[in-house]
Amino acid sequence: MTKRKYFDDLTLEEMFKSHDWTYMYADDNRYYTSGRRQKELIDNKIEQSGGWSQDILKLHNAHCPKPMQISEEWLENHLLKQ
Repeated sequence: MTKRKYFDDLTLEEMFKSHDWTYMYADDNRYYTSGRRQKELIDNKIEQSGGWSQDILKLHNAHCPKPMQISEEWLENHLLKQ
């Protein structure tokens, strides 16, 4: 019997692959709440990994819809603020 993995047990890449990227457009509050929780868990996992980096940016952009991709410029500005 395979142990069921919960979202917070996934690797960061698995989280990015399975995340509901359009949760904020959901008409059903359950989907919005679930997607928002996933986003919080992803943010926590990024922080545990040492914060945003070039590798995490590439991983994020490989799995999210093109309009939601993060630019290199955003990453540079984000890193400068820390």
